Amino acid sequence: MISEDKIAEIRDRAPIAEVIGNYVALKKSGSSLRGLCPFHNEKTPSFYVHPSRGFYHCFGCKASGDVFSFLMHVEGKTFPEIARDLAEQTGVQLPVYDAQREAEFQRNKKQSDRLTSLVEKATDFYCAQLHEHPDGGLAREEFLGRGISEESAHKFRLGYAPHGWDALARFLDSTGASPEDAEAVGLIVPRRSGRGHYDRFRHRLMFPIADVHGKVVAFSGRALSPAPSMEEQKEPPAKYLNSPENPLYHKGDVLYGLHEGRVEIRREDATVLCEGNFDLVALHQAGFQNAVAPMGTAFTEAHARLIKRFAQKVVLLFDGDKAGRKAVREAYTVVSKIGLDAHVVTLPQGADPDSFLREQGAESLRVRIVSAPTIIEYLIDDSAATVEPNPHAKADAIAKLGPILAKVESPIERGLYLERVARKFGITDVGLVRRELRRGLGRGSDRAAPRRDAVQQPIATPVSELQSKLISLLIDQPTLIHDEGAQRLPKLLTSPDLRAIFDSILRMVDKQGSLDVTALLDELNDNQLRPWLEAKLAVQEHSLEEARQILDEGLPLLERKNIEHELPRLQQRIVEARRVGDDALAAGLTREFVELTRSAHKLKSNTKQR
Repeated sequence: MISEDKIAEIRDRAPIAEVIGNYVALKKSGSSLRGLCPFHNEKTPSFYVHPSRGFYHCFGCKASGDVFSFLMHVEGKTFPEIARDLAEQTGVQLPVYDAQREAEFQRNKKQSDRLTSLVEKATDFYCAQLHEHPDGGLAREEFLGRGISEESAHKFRLGYAPHGWDALARFLDSTGASPEDAEAVGLIVPRRSGRGHYDRFRHRLMFPIADVHGKVVAFSGRALSPAPSMEEQKEPPAKYLNSPENPLYHKGDVLYGLHEGRVEIRREDATVLCEGNFDLVALHQAGFQNAVAPMGTAFTEAHARLIKRFAQKVVLLFDGDKAGRKAVREAYTVVSKIGLDAHVVTLPQGADPDSFLREQGAESLRVRIVSAPTIIEYLIDDSAATVEPNPHAKADAIAKLGPILAKVESPIERGLYLERVARKFGITDVGLVRRELRRGLGRGSDRAAPRRDAVQQPIATPVSELQSKLISLLIDQPTLIHDEGAQRLPKLLTSPDLRAIFDSILRMVDKQGSLDVTALLDELNDNQLRPWLEAKLAVQEHSLEEARQILDEGLPLLERKNIEHELPRLQQRIVEARRVGDDALAAGLTREFVELTRSAHKLKSNTKQR
């Protein structure tokens, strides 16, 4: 538990404009800042940050909130994690509620920080060797020859691990780093005989692997052509050598490129999943900055859950060979279980994303990604294209598709997939296909489960433009709520939701003299106009003098409009009273009608004089 006072202190010490500015390019727009929304794809900026209110709002996707909600959304972390991160960054001391757990946390954090610092030193060392070591040019030739620019190499911090046995070990020793720590994170290996260690990575192009928070936790080293100064090798080294799992790194939980691409993934609401280091860097360089890649392992459920924290859709972009097709089939089990919307890009036989980009260009790949079939469509097409041309093989292939189609919840989608199976396998009788699918999945298991898709609710807007305008003035300048004119406003508001907003503003100003945006939204959480309120809080439109002038002019106008709206109803009541013979009621309503008519004329006359 973190107290409200501490949350407020963290919020005060972490200016929202500075925090969001690390993710979004913001430009001044009145009293707010404006930029491209990091949560959806847009070309015209509709994302506003109001620094003094500590609030952001997107007029496109309607995302809004404070510095905590922004970081939770963009980083995929929980509130306690974000609060602790910001507290450490801003120097806020959080109270200790469980001394034992806190001590354990601090011990683990101290070890993690120490190991992370050591890995960072190694990263800097490899980056320096890329340009300083006599053989670093071989590593540069490797990525430049594949079309990877120096700029991209710098972005992903590519480096060079020198040949020999202990270049890194000696460097780390000179910094005072612990050999035990360096061994623990897989940078050095103990010698089999004698004392000391040797470098795990030697004469390799180094790819630092960062976790989702941007901390380097592992390396992937690609073998290079032998340098002239190297001794002749008895056996060629493995093409790639990856860090072993260690306290910082669990390969099934890390996706290469996720930290660099997380904002773009949010914006696109889609991830491109590839397989290789060069593929990943080449895709980012070509503009596909939402690409990620698993490291030295198959696509796991942990990977899928990690992706789902940032996007609902994943596009599988594997090599166009037998291994790539197998990887898609294995990925289906994962994405269907986690609930990702998966699509598959088919590359030409023998091509990978890196070679395809160099040979056919980014636009050709973009077309394939945009038009990529769903993973079920791909599995149907691939099964039909690779099946032996005989009835038994076709029947067996169709039966194997049964369990796949059984997981499709929508009966309409299942029907379309059924027709696709029949068409791709060249069978005109759809009923025969359905029976064969059932043979593969078991009797009755193709019943559709109820869909759980959330239905997007329309955003509520105030019933009266003038009433909402007057409330927005009080949001911009809350001190006006105590003006004599503003005190008349509650009686003139016909919307209960607007009245609730007025009452909340009044209570907050009376209590603390200003608006607390987060508290206001919490208080009005169930208000139907909360989306409208969020949008208003993101942009301040009026100065104090402007607001006071508009309020002075708007209140009489609203009063007149309410009267004009009431007169026809009052007239109808008079007619009804006379129809039933209630002359006394009709006379009283008539006097009320005349008084309201005079008031309307008077208000109208005053308005003209203004």
